[in-house]
Amino acid sequence: MVRSQIKLVLVCFINIIAADDINNQELALNHFMQGEFLMNQGNYALAVLEFQDAIELDPNASTIHVSIADGYRRLGKLNRAEDHLEIALDLDPEEEEALEILGQIFLTQKRYRDAKATYVELTKINPNNIDFIFTLADLARIEKEWNLAIDYYIKGYEINSLAIKGLEQALQIALTTSNFVRAEEVCSLLIDENPNNIELLETMKDLTLFNGNYEKSLTIINEIEKINGISNDILIQKSALYEELQKPDLALEMIYMALEDDSVNIDVLHRLVTLLMSQEKNEDAILYNQKIIDHHPEDARGFINIAVMAMSGKNPDDAILALGPHADKFIKDFTIQYLLGTAYYQIKDYQNSKIYLSRALTIYPQSRNTKHNLALIYDSTGEWDESDKLYIDLISSDSTDAQAYNNYAYSLVERSKNMSFALELAQNAIRLEPKSAAYLDTIGWIYFKMDEYDEAIRYIRESLSIDSGNITIQGHLNEIIKNKTELNIQKMQQAEN
Repeated sequence: MVRSQIKLVLVCFINIIAADDINNQELALNHFMQGEFLMNQGNYALAVLEFQDAIELDPNASTIHVSIADGYRRLGKLNRAEDHLEIALDLDPEEEEALEILGQIFLTQKRYRDAKATYVELTKINPNNIDFIFTLADLARIEKEWNLAIDYYIKGYEINSLAIKGLEQALQIALTTSNFVRAEEVCSLLIDENPNNIELLETMKDLTLFNGNYEKSLTIINEIEKINGISNDILIQKSALYEELQKPDLALEMIYMALEDDSVNIDVLHRLVTLLMSQEKNEDAILYNQKIIDHHPEDARGFINIAVMAMSGKNPDDAILALGPHADKFIKDFTIQYLLGTAYYQIKDYQNSKIYLSRALTIYPQSRNTKHNLALIYDSTGEWDESDKLYIDLISSDSTDAQAYNNYAYSLVERSKNMSFALELAQNAIRLEPKSAAYLDTIGWIYFKMDEYDEAIRYIRESLSIDSGNITIQGHLNEIIKNKTELNIQKMQQAEN
């Protein structure tokens, strides 16, 4: 750090005018100027000796203390440097250069809290110095105060719009820490500076989509379209956004525009069929889906679409007819194997269901729906070791899976096995979803099996208050009341005897 020689001379001159001993002050000034000359030559040891002579003659000049501190710092004698800086700040609390050197010493010693306090003081004295602000941003990063770091980088940019690097750092922090709201904020500022940067626009598009700002996403995609021109990918993206914005007609319009450009494009056709199915226009969906099958027989999506339409229409047999002949051809396609296994499950063909759901689970071991369905099948076939393994896996991998707790509890109670554990599982399910009629029925049924009729009736009645038309739950209540009545009669008879 090089100080202005003019400033130094003026400061010393002021001290000379104020001093009683003008000769001493003149000598102090001479030693001071000689010390500065030696500092500029890189001879820090001799410079320190000159500054020491100057301080002996004028100990109340904060500038001399700052200079000798700078010399000690360059010689690696940081403790001595810090001592003189503290003296300088006692003499002049707003001595900016003293604070800056002190801050650098704290950074060197990794005394980050002290450094932060020092640079905060510096920004109070000189609020428009972006070096101070960016140092605070770097300190916030070191302390993992991510939001604060982003705030400082943005503040630096607001002071000096040329400080784009700070915004880029802020965006990187926000993305790395998955703070996508802040990332969108920073990305917007960067786009203001460079509105035609496709990479930034694509990032902004992804961020707005993730944050659910679909109107803004649409605006960004339109900007990309102005630069790159119209394409099927852009039309598909706009279609998806219009669907999210509850504008189905516009969603279809975008896809029909894409279809005019390429009538057999698999992605366009698949998007169109999906839209038509969601709008319950199944006849049109079947027509366009046939084009997928005719022109793209090696793509599984055409067969999957038929199965989805069949399953949504509660026709699992049709889904099996659509997928069965192609299951081995698409043996590595999770969706085909999963849908086929689910369709077999719905017609209670558990053997085939196990085959295809097991295939699906091999392809995608993280699929919780597949594990749930397989566990239910193993319960139905009495393969309880297998179902227990799946339930334990589901619970251990997600402690908020209320369905897994409930189904495991119901499986145990139906086997009359480990009732206390079944009750604990059911209580967890109720804790997670207290208004589930099915879960209330399960815990009521457990209490019934444990001969706690009053608790059983209380839970079953609460279940019926939510799902009054459920025949199974009503049957449970009738059986509990019947058993309780019979027990009361037996007790009365025993009392009479």
